[in-house]
Amino acid sequence: MEIIFSTGRRQGKQSKRPRIETNEGELAKYVQIKSEVVANPDSTFPVRISPYKFDVSQFGDKEVAERKFVIENVSDQDLDIKLVDMPYGMFKLELPKKVKAGKSEGGKIVILDEWLKEEFEKSVTIELNDANNTRFTIPVKRTIRVPGQTASTKPESATGSH
Repeated sequence: MEIIFSTGRRQGKQSKRPRIETNEGELAKYVQIKSEVVANPDSTFPVRISPYKFDVSQFGDKEVAERKFVIENVSDQDLDIKLVDMPYGMFKLELPKKVKAGKSEGGKIVILDEWLKEEFEKSVTIELNDANNTRFTIPVKRTIRVPGQTASTKPESATGSH
């Protein structure tokens, strides 16, 4: 099941309650999603992630399969980082396990081969071990623009439609 929480142009605290219907009974189920949408990603705390979006788009014939990023710890405590969620089977994420106070560590997201011909907008969520267990959801986007190739002339994906 995939729930897409698009914040659009909203800022600040946001909350959504998507309705989920199952064959388990007549009553619908709800989940609550809460977020703090940051207008200026350069001022986040306790870490800054650069770039704040993982754009693995391909413009031209050269295949783009990865994006490097940096996590800067702007707090005064060492922070452990763990992966909370990402689409299964789409990416490989090299994530630092710890970023010391005032330091930066690099990471990398790699698109798996079977997704290199696909366009998508997904996300990766990480969690810190600070007092708030702060989470960051980082958009991952892939657009493909190859000269002379329109949407109708793109080769079929090996994985079919998604």
